[in-house]
Amino acid sequence: MRDAQPLTVDLLEEELCRHLDDPRTLRDLAEAARPADVADVFNRLETDERCAVFRALTPEFASDVLAEVSPDVTRDLLESLSPAEAGHLLDLMPMDDVAEILTEDVPEMQQQLLQVMRAPDAAEVRDLLAYPPKSAGRIMTEKFVRVDPRMTAAEAVAQLRVVDEEVETITDFYSLDAAGRLQGVVSLREVMVAQPETPLGRIIRTDVISVTPDTDQEEVARLVSRYDFLALPVVSSQGVMLGLVTVDDVIDVLLEEGSEDVLRFGGIEAGGMPAQPYFSIPLTSAVRRRAGWLLLLFVAETATGIVLRVFDDELSRMVALTFFIPLLIGTGGNTGAQTVSTLIRGLALREIQLRDTWRVLARELAGGLLLGLTLGVGAFGRALLWNSSMRLSVVVGLSVVVICTWANTIGALIPLVAQRFKIDPALVSAPLITTLVDATGLAIYLLIAKSLLGL
Repeated sequence: MRDAQPLTVDLLEEELCRHLDDPRTLRDLAEAARPADVADVFNRLETDERCAVFRALTPEFASDVLAEVSPDVTRDLLESLSPAEAGHLLDLMPMDDVAEILTEDVPEMQQQLLQVMRAPDAAEVRDLLAYPPKSAGRIMTEKFVRVDPRMTAAEAVAQLRVVDEEVETITDFYSLDAAGRLQGVVSLREVMVAQPETPLGRIIRTDVISVTPDTDQEEVARLVSRYDFLALPVVSSQGVMLGLVTVDDVIDVLLEEGSEDVLRFGGIEAGGMPAQPYFSIPLTSAVRRRAGWLLLLFVAETATGIVLRVFDDELSRMVALTFFIPLLIGTGGNTGAQTVSTLIRGLALREIQLRDTWRVLARELAGGLLLGLTLGVGAFGRALLWNSSMRLSVVVGLSVVVICTWANTIGALIPLVAQRFKIDPALVSAPLITTLVDATGLAIYLLIAKSLLGL
């Protein structure tokens, strides 16, 4: 007989909210679902509601849920427990997940919980926390399968039956020398298809790709994606194997970095924290993350007003010029935003290097000119359809050509300059290009109008 299908996340949320006063039913409902789905519900619930459900769960299931929820929700849940209860839950989790929870941002909680955890687990977490944030060392697990190259394939398979249960992945076996230096790797698949009596030394690969613990987590994700690894070894500068980063952590990194880039592209600072679910972010934090850039852009946008005041006489002599201002600055902003998006993607994937700067600028200059000519013809026709004079229509069409060329070029330059000065291009490029193109595009339009119309 087949098991009943778990509730959808929406139905699970409704059912949990209906039974907040019944711990037994809460436990049965939650533990019939997947931990990740329960975590999604927790990210939406109010603090008192999620704590009521969390306290009803068994420790093993609660630890699985804790590994999936957002940082702010995690702290709420841990603070609802006694230190001993919280420490026990953390002992049940992978230590790299615990290190992610116990960041430097909460030093009081970090020290308190490390003191109540089991000594070996606490020591492992302290080792991970010693590495820089967003590095391979922070997300690696120190437990992996070691083999001796003199073993046969059959002996390696037999060793899996006695491997430490805390080893997160058994997809690869690692050969180390007496000093712990990484010598080679062989996949479980290669071991399984080999003849039982085959020595591992014959099938172990010695050209191992690895990273150091200080390697940025984005670089780790890039390597795993490029070579289709399920795990990537982390070694010290002396070649000693410290641990490995598994593909599930890499997927989390890709989601986290992608979310942060999307937020930064909109001028929202993540505040050093991973991107979090919408409802789990306190309103004050959400406002604080957005206010800084909005205030800066508010001030910068006054440049547009300054341009309008400078050309006040010209606009008063020919009011029809104002009809095309939204069209022109909108076209410039859209053109620049597309270019910025393309460049940031290329920089993130390392398809573009700083040494390519002049090549990129030449390409985008030509691309902007072609786009401008295409859109300029349309703008010229649009102006004629609005019963504008021939000369004004020419001004509008020519302005589109120049503005698109300028926006494309400056849209390529901004992320490259940001990268050169080690500033995240996603953080500054989109807000800056919109503000800059608005003001300069308007100035270009009015200068062309003044020159060609004799204003």
